[in-house]
Amino acid sequence: MKEYLEKYLRQPIVIEEDVSIYEKLPLMYRGLYTIYKISMGTLSWVALEPKKNVGLVSIRKNRDMVEKILGLNCAVFLKTANSYSKEKMIEEGIPFVIQNKQIYLPFIGIMLSEQTDRQIMPVRMISYLTQKLLLCGLYEKWVNMTVTDIAEKMHVTKMSISRCFDEIQYLGIDVLGMKGKSRVICMQDDTKKLWENMKPMLRNPIIAKYELEEDIMLEQKAGISALCEFSLLSDNEYPTYAITKKDLKDLKLENYRKVTDGDEVGCAVLELGYFINFMNKGLEDPLSIVLTLTDQELEDERVNISVNEMLEEYVWSKD
Repeated sequence: MKEYLEKYLRQPIVIEEDVSIYEKLPLMYRGLYTIYKISMGTLSWVALEPKKNVGLVSIRKNRDMVEKILGLNCAVFLKTANSYSKEKMIEEGIPFVIQNKQIYLPFIGIMLSEQTDRQIMPVRMISYLTQKLLLCGLYEKWVNMTVTDIAEKMHVTKMSISRCFDEIQYLGIDVLGMKGKSRVICMQDDTKKLWENMKPMLRNPIIAKYELEEDIMLEQKAGISALCEFSLLSDNEYPTYAITKKDLKDLKLENYRKVTDGDEVGCAVLELGYFINFMNKGLEDPLSIVLTLTDQELEDERVNISVNEMLEEYVWSKD
């Protein structure tokens, strides 16, 4: 463990079994664990290394007792661990080190994933799932929402949401907090200020735009057409619809004639990286509309006024 930790934490580390610790703990600990004291500069912590197979429930309980009795942060040293155990430990904020594979030490701000994956890898572009998470949280004013809470609400896996948390942490978006030892999403009260802070890191939801000769009359609207539903702005001569990549295949877009130069547009279909069905009305959400509109559209004074009115009525006024 020493070489592995020094390699990734990039500092000298002293790891030694401290037999005096056993005297402060119930006798069973001597049979179940090897207990180490770790020194990293001025920081000291302890680690439990199971001598035999110990279930997660016992590890959780035993580790909590060690922290309480010793008054030091306590991690778990493991030779191997399955995906479920790793996910649960991260979700519950249980620090651990899996030999030569993974480090999770939140009490010193260290979260290193699989050696083949990332060290909370640099995020060059925010993922659509993370962007959707942030906007949903902003609209619903999430407070102390855990990985599990959000995964259930968004109908995705907890591992996917954990990766979103990593992205948010790397990008420095100020919405992460701690509830006990678990990371949580906490949206501040000032929605407008939070939006202005996160907007530079967000991306246009549009993956592709298709202009078709006929109006195929989809249920979900996006872009200018969605903005018109939120304001008094008149729509283009043709509607703009929204569809996600997941549903694009079922639409069989290849069966519809696409517009060529000089043809009249029957409708525009925006393939979006995510779709938030705002107020369950089949409309793209207001903040994503802002990200969807082109600079040319936003330069139109009527559009600009309508955007401001929409945000004031449907987003800012909800604080």
